[in-house]
Amino acid sequence: MLRAAADASSARGPGALGWLSPIGWSEQVEPYGADRWWVLLLPVAVAGLLTGAAHALAGRRDLGAGLLPQRPGPATGAPWLRTPLALAWRLQRGPLLGWCAAFALAGGVFGGIAKGVVDLVAGNRQVADLLRRMGGQQAVADAYLSSILGLLGMLTAVYAVQCVLRLRAEETEGRAEPVLAGPVSRLGWATGHLLFPLLGSAALLTSGALAAGVAERATLGARASSLGALLGGALVQLPAVWLTAATVVLLLGVTPRWTAAGWGVLTAFVLIGWLGPVLHADRRVLDLSPFTHTPHLPGGAFTAQPLLWLTATAAALTTAGLVALRHRDLG
Repeated sequence: MLRAAADASSARGPGALGWLSPIGWSEQVEPYGADRWWVLLLPVAVAGLLTGAAHALAGRRDLGAGLLPQRPGPATGAPWLRTPLALAWRLQRGPLLGWCAAFALAGGVFGGIAKGVVDLVAGNRQVADLLRRMGGQQAVADAYLSSILGLLGMLTAVYAVQCVLRLRAEETEGRAEPVLAGPVSRLGWATGHLLFPLLGSAALLTSGALAAGVAERATLGARASSLGALLGGALVQLPAVWLTAATVVLLLGVTPRWTAAGWGVLTAFVLIGWLGPVLHADRRVLDLSPFTHTPHLPGGAFTAQPLLWLTATAAALTTAGLVALRHRDLG
């Protein structure tokens, strides 16, 4: 994000912001310009310092433990942990809060450089056409924000797949068995975890859209898109995210050993949805990704029909996966 913000912050180059990211150091070499060969020594020096620090810290800690001492937990669980949903919240809350914080940071960065993107694109028709193909036929600022919200939607699908795969990890590592040995049904156990790709994905997109809206308003002023428009542009990504997660739920129920193939499905969806328009892929190929069916907002036309179809398909796949999970053996 620092690298992207540095490139978009000024038409004259990344400037001081580009030095804050190691990914931006290679650009600072400028082999056909300033020719700063010494910049290549920075990653070597920093890597050496970090490796030395890690070696020193590893020698001071106990084997199999951290540098900071571990404290024993409570002897008994809290009363609020008595339901499958409460247990799922206990297991999933860390990733959810971390992803929300990351989305808020990303949204703030991408929204804050909207003015720089508009200025850079003003004199470059090819870049403007590229943004419009990726984000819809509208003003450059809206096309940029639509593209960013589409990218956040694809990243949200990564979180959703991660949440579903947590079910498989609980099963294979033996933690699901003692839970299901009590008065807990498989559907209740699975539903508690599946609420996070359903509702947690909405929380991620909301945090990213609101942060982008606030940052854009601070830089563009009255020309900025409304918070409602950005929030709508983010939430229309949800059906595509749900469909991606539902595909993994189906794998979990029908062919559990191949559940990890959900990452391959997600990768295919992202590559088609993100690179397909850039490469002018055939429409039949683009239609394979649910992310190509979401409306391009803000600025584009809203169409509810593809969202309804995506949601209905996601519900059908999830139902089929849960039915299969209910009847198959664990492990």
